Amino acid sequence: MHFARKMFGVTMASALITGVLAACTSAANPAPVLNWQPCAENAEFDCATLIVPIDWSDRDGSTIDVAVVRDRADDAARKVGTLVSLPGGPGTSGVDEILKGGKFSPELRARFDILSIDPRGVKRSHAVQCDSGLAANSPNLVPDNGGRIDEVRSNARDLAESCRRYTGPLIDHLDAVSVARDVEALRSAVGADQINLYSRSYGTMPAQAYAELFPKRLRASLLDSVDDHSLDGRGFLASEARAGQDSFDEFASWCAREEQCVLHGTDVHRTFDDLYLRAARGELRVADRPDKPLGPVELSQQVLQRLYAPEWPRLATELRALTDRPADLPITPGPAERSGEPTEMAVVALCSDWRFDIADQDDWLRLWREQNANAPTLRAHFAWGAVSLCSGWPTAPQNPQHRPRIEDGPPILILNSLHDPATPHEWATQVTAQTPRATLLTYTGWGHGIYNRNSCTTTTADQYLTALTLPSTLTCPPA
Repeated sequence: MHFARKMFGVTMASALITGVLAACTSAANPAPVLNWQPCAENAEFDCATLIVPIDWSDRDGSTIDVAVVRDRADDAARKVGTLVSLPGGPGTSGVDEILKGGKFSPELRARFDILSIDPRGVKRSHAVQCDSGLAANSPNLVPDNGGRIDEVRSNARDLAESCRRYTGPLIDHLDAVSVARDVEALRSAVGADQINLYSRSYGTMPAQAYAELFPKRLRASLLDSVDDHSLDGRGFLASEARAGQDSFDEFASWCAREEQCVLHGTDVHRTFDDLYLRAARGELRVADRPDKPLGPVELSQQVLQRLYAPEWPRLATELRALTDRPADLPITPGPAERSGEPTEMAVVALCSDWRFDIADQDDWLRLWREQNANAPTLRAHFAWGAVSLCSGWPTAPQNPQHRPRIEDGPPILILNSLHDPATPHEWATQVTAQTPRATLLTYTGWGHGIYNRNSCTTTTADQYLTALTLPSTLTCPPA
């Protein structure tokens, strides 16, 4: 992500901070009332705000507004109930997903009031704000290239301090359990005895927390591309690296088979190896940013993003373009500096849900070697940067890892692709084994998020949500 670096004047900065504090200090009990109005951005849908406490252990304390959107059921006579969609990220706007037409089938839109939110800390729901200079310029994350964990931790502390300055007390209450309690307040506000949940990627974190906290209030829960919150830091990193490598290997196999791949007839793994070494030497630049080096970790991240859909032809074209580009003169990036201007950075919520302990430089280097072994081509998963950052976050996570503690809940349906670069299939297998009454449907193809991959995945999911029918066949073929 790229952030602007303009400077605020002292007066403007003071006004911003005053506004943040005012938004966080209204001491009123949260009232479960929604005043629905046509959404300003798309009047086809209804919008409202839900008042919730910043700290659910202090319900008489400061509050924030959580943005809510509703897509009303098209067929009231056949209406099943309320479906709450929890977006991924962390940092994705659920309100935007609905306003843009959503991702749900006509069958679900006919039979459910579909609600979604901007989770606390995201966009309209008191967005997390951090210093843009610190956010845009991460420290060196490659131990082989001189990276130091002490520098990463120092950057994390400075970043966290800036987030607290611009965001206020909400920065300590971004965890999935707090989001789950917001969802329970939403259920109460709409007057539903039970709700149905659809969650995707990081949204499966609050969905699993909701099943732990409020199992009797849950009619159905569909976890699409699920996070395994039982993993320790080492297991998290290792499984992510394996998933990234697996997805890249699938891309390389496609290139070997298909002449439409612009890298067809070449050694795709060798192509990436060469680019990685050039990135490590500082010879690559971010597209359209001649002043910004494309480092080795950033190169791996860029590739992984193309494996989400997946976008194999586009990825091949981008790798070819990087290969054909003349080497740029190396730039030695300076230390990250404060810009004095805030930018949205909801992704730091990750540090509220995961504990990553790294003892010292030797331990960090050992983890790096394990990343390289599990992802011999990519070298590391984008999770590497998040784990390194969170290891230095000064506030302990409010919702650290644990095995699911779900009792008396409904049957749960889990969807995952076999080749997912972000939420590995092994996560889905383990979550299914650890979750009572859970069933796993495997899409035997590629990519992240599978509800709307093809008629098999969509129909299976719709039948579960509408009729509570679990699939008799546990796989769907690739599109």
